[in-house]
Amino acid sequence: MRRRTLFAITLIIGLALAVAGFFLSAPIGPPDSPKYSNPELDFAPLVFLVGVILTFSSAVVYELASDD
Repeated sequence: MRRRTLFAITLIIGLALAVAGFFLSAPIGPPDSPKYSNPELDFAPLVFLVGVILTFSSAVVYELASDD
């Protein structure tokens, strides 16, 4: 039970960060406007990357966690 819970928590947090980072780094608006050429959050690509790393590391958490 503990193994599945830790796996699910890691997976959900990773997916949430990846989706949030993607949407925060996507420019929204007309493509020729300089206001919309930068991401909403300066470090949004880093948030996306951390989310992807957490998503893939959830498999490692599943394998290393004990099943108590």
